[in-house]
Amino acid sequence: MKTNRKKSIILGMPRTFSIYEVLVNRLEQLGFEVIDISYDDDVFKYRNIWDRLVNLYHKTILNNKGYKNKLKFKALGVEVVKRLQAIEDKVDYCLLIRADIYPEEVIDQIKMKTNKMIAYQWDGVNRYPAVKKLVYKFDRFFVFDSKDAEQEDERFIATTNFYFGHLDNIEIKPKPSTFFFVGTFMKVRWQQISDTIQLIIQNNGAPNFYLYTGEKDMAKEYHIDGINFINNPLTYQENINLALQNEIFVDFLVDAHNGLSFRVFEAIGYGRKLITNNKEVMNYDFYHPHNIYVLNHEERTLSEFLNIPYSPINTEILNKYNFDNWIYRILEN
Repeated sequence: MKTNRKKSIILGMPRTFSIYEVLVNRLEQLGFEVIDISYDDDVFKYRNIWDRLVNLYHKTILNNKGYKNKLKFKALGVEVVKRLQAIEDKVDYCLLIRADIYPEEVIDQIKMKTNKMIAYQWDGVNRYPAVKKLVYKFDRFFVFDSKDAEQEDERFIATTNFYFGHLDNIEIKPKPSTFFFVGTFMKVRWQQISDTIQLIIQNNGAPNFYLYTGEKDMAKEYHIDGINFINNPLTYQENINLALQNEIFVDFLVDAHNGLSFRVFEAIGYGRKLITNNKEVMNYDFYHPHNIYVLNHEERTLSEFLNIPYSPINTEILNKYNFDNWIYRILEN
């Protein structure tokens, strides 16, 4: 007798910027039963100086890069343990994004309750090296930076980030000559950001940049027209709603990796032009010089790029990077 039982999936990831909520909601809309074990790994504070010293010992002497994450989980992962203990039947899939935020023993517990273990590292492997010793625990381990797949072994499988096609809102009409960027304030990329803003203004553009910082006085020290310093991070949904009001998306590479950010895929998915300093974008099947301008790697001027009409991307290519297809490729490939 056939059953219409939903496929079940354990989803675990950082709760940073609330993107996990969009993932959970979309998976449910796609027909999955979702067991969400995501948690706020970025709000951790050491209880005392002893915990800090013990972590330093593990990190420098024992070369245990994952000890701090174990402390984080002990403090913040109580609900995760309860949810795992409540699982009675085998789950079809587990997808851990940034598996390094979970202790090995928790991953082992998940493995006992799951038919297929999948991991996706959407940050550079060398930025969070503790994940390297976890690879063997998964049936498939994906990385978003192809360089990581080349430099490690065959267990590291290259893939990309994605965009959420269902979040596109064609009723939102972008304002002409508007440029959107949102990110965390980092001194190492401040010069690049300020130079890009000046370039945009010189070309009669209106920059709408949002920089998140926990320091409330940052706006006074680094004030530039076109930058909004925010002390509370935008949710992912707020981010997309703001982005769609702009004609051109802007992206800055983080030096710790070469993988393409979500902003790149949002640009192609929502039909927006893109300005980026990540030259790797030129190697992808969706690249078109009418749509993407690579800072410091162009012979043409920004003005010339802006005056060229957007060139629509092949639907088959667009669908490839839509989350609705990405998730099945990750789970079933």
